[in-house]
Amino acid sequence: MSVVGGIPREAAVAVADMLDNCARLQAGQEVLILAHIDGLRGGDNVVDEEAIAWIQSGVNLRGANPTVLWIDEPAKAHAWRFPPVAKAAIGACDVLINNSFDLITEENVEYREWINERQIVLVRNLATTAPLLCSAWARTPYELVSEIRHRVSLLFEVGSPWKIWDDNGTDLEGTIGPSDNPAFPTYALRREEYGYYRPWPEWVHPPIVMAGVSGTFVFESMLSWWTRYIGISPYLEDPIKLTIEDCRIVDISGGREAEALKRFLESMRGRLGDGVYDFDTLHSGVHPQATVCEHQCPNVLQRRLIDHSHSCNIHVHIGAPQHTASYPYWMHLTGDIRTASFRVGDKLVHDKGHLTALDDPAVLAIAAKYPGRPGLGVEPKSC
Repeated sequence: MSVVGGIPREAAVAVADMLDNCARLQAGQEVLILAHIDGLRGGDNVVDEEAIAWIQSGVNLRGANPTVLWIDEPAKAHAWRFPPVAKAAIGACDVLINNSFDLITEENVEYREWINERQIVLVRNLATTAPLLCSAWARTPYELVSEIRHRVSLLFEVGSPWKIWDDNGTDLEGTIGPSDNPAFPTYALRREEYGYYRPWPEWVHPPIVMAGVSGTFVFESMLSWWTRYIGISPYLEDPIKLTIEDCRIVDISGGREAEALKRFLESMRGRLGDGVYDFDTLHSGVHPQATVCEHQCPNVLQRRLIDHSHSCNIHVHIGAPQHTASYPYWMHLTGDIRTASFRVGDKLVHDKGHLTALDDPAVLAIAAKYPGRPGLGVEPKSC
């Protein structure tokens, strides 16, 4: 592995892509690099000092002003905070590069609204360690994955019928509803056309609202943030089967994990009401290289977070309750499948796990611009 200025060449390529093409960093900007210190000692907020130093060096090289803030804020279930020290530091920056697993806009409503009100560019860095910055996943061109995200979003026409099926027993159908997110009134907007939230590496296309959904959905994994509080691994021992009638979960069956999910949803029903049983949103990953081996990422929560963004990975939202004044958090449970077929109208979105947008001429043209960089390898690699 060659080294440039103390940084491995692979990592230098990744950091440059993050700062130039995702953050679009400008000289003179104030940049806050935020991380939780527990991640250095085996906590959920996986991070290492090398990765933070490499990002800081990249910011310096571009004439911007980096500040690194390590915070010690253990997560307290159902009482998560936006730490005041972090809030004050973020308020003084132009760009936030957030390396936290716990403090994210999806779950923490106060944090999301505060960032949006101040129009701070938020780069959510998912490649938070030296091995991850050197991975094929991190070195895949951001421009390429952004184009994949855009091309798949163009396939979702409001009012179109859709169907998802899989050999695992999944058999769902419904129609595409209009977006319910004011940030993107149409699904096909690019990230730079709305908002300030920019995950890196790019990971999912906009959530698609589903109407009139009925059928069965069988899944083998879940997004990892909330599984900690359900008390299960994000990789399930036994599949969970959901039975859906008119956008409502009417039955949950399976093994031990299905019983844990049932108990958790019933407990959340006391906080957020019957919306915990709604079933009206799905989307998928868009990154063709989003698989890392255990030796690159021993932490199962972080590894599942990366897998979630692979272009083969379709996920549904389990429950869609609105947050409340007394519970200012978004319950963001997912069910994930990786070998399904998905048709919208007469267009095939996924074909047995293959995202058809990867074959779009515009995507192929961008991939050709980056010889020697990871690109459109579509099958999850084995480790």
